[in-house]
Amino acid sequence: MANQKTYKKTGPMKLPSRLGKGTFDLYVYQFALDRRYFVLQRGPVRGRSNILTRVESNCVWAHVFGSARCDCAEQTHDAMRRIIKEGEGLLIHAYDQDGRGISLQDHVRVYMFQDQGFDSVEADKQAGFQHYDRRDHKDIIEIMHDYSLSSIRLLSNNPDRINTLSKHFEVTRIPLESVPLDKWNAAQLYAKKAKMGHIFSFDLEDEAVKNLAEYSVKEGSRSEYEEGME
Repeated sequence: MANQKTYKKTGPMKLPSRLGKGTFDLYVYQFALDRRYFVLQRGPVRGRSNILTRVESNCVWAHVFGSARCDCAEQTHDAMRRIIKEGEGLLIHAYDQDGRGISLQDHVRVYMFQDQGFDSVEADKQAGFQHYDRRDHKDIIEIMHDYSLSSIRLLSNNPDRINTLSKHFEVTRIPLESVPLDKWNAAQLYAKKAKMGHIFSFDLEDEAVKNLAEYSVKEGSRSEYEEGME
């Protein structure tokens, strides 16, 4: 009984993608309580070693509407291009984990507190969430076991995810910095490094970085997006 599957798996569906100009096999994994995951598979990955892998959560603001206040969409697209270029790999996308595991309504509330000048961690607290990350990885681990993986190269900056998956698989981290700091995203990315321990190359003590992050928190992250308007 220990190996009994707890999900329904649908696929593969062929997904020719303009991102990287390649094709994926797309699967949907559906777990209890309607927890859904998309898996993009490129090449014969089952049972292979050190497969290039991306594990991520949905961010409707970025993935659907192109929000400049984070790097979520750019990371997804960058990971897809890298997997296509390599010729094999997996991208596991947690469809129901917006806002690191809250409802869309609460995700809006958190961003409304950010609009008042709170960084993303403090905005979570203002919205009633005492921990900035509500996700667990048990479904992800089961999906990876479905592919008989024992070792992966993980495209990630998130130490919590790296440490959790390292308890079940041999994990080599591959950095994934897909956008430069700017006035829209610095509030989010600086807080990720300073308060969540995410691994970015920018220096928290660099005065220019600190000033940009402070401006981004206070007003820059919700300023008008002027690029291309002139």
